[in-house]
Amino acid sequence: MKKYTLDRIEDNVYVFLSKEDESQQLLIPENEINITLKEGDIVKVDGDGVIEVLEEETKITREKVNDLIEKLKNKK
Repeated sequence: MKKYTLDRIEDNVYVFLSKEDESQQLLIPENEINITLKEGDIVKVDGDGVIEVLEEETKITREKVNDLIEKLKNKK
């Protein structure tokens, strides 16, 4: 299984970036995904294309990003 981050939804296509190498993308048409995803979600995708959201990893990453944003705001 590979890990990806949902970068964006563009033209009815989910654009995932590989956690190993963000220059590698995985594109999946919106109609092939049967779960609710939000930008920034970290997921595992198995060889059959089954997607599982990694809730805890997503939560930790979001908290880190929010902390960085707050630090940047406070520098002004």
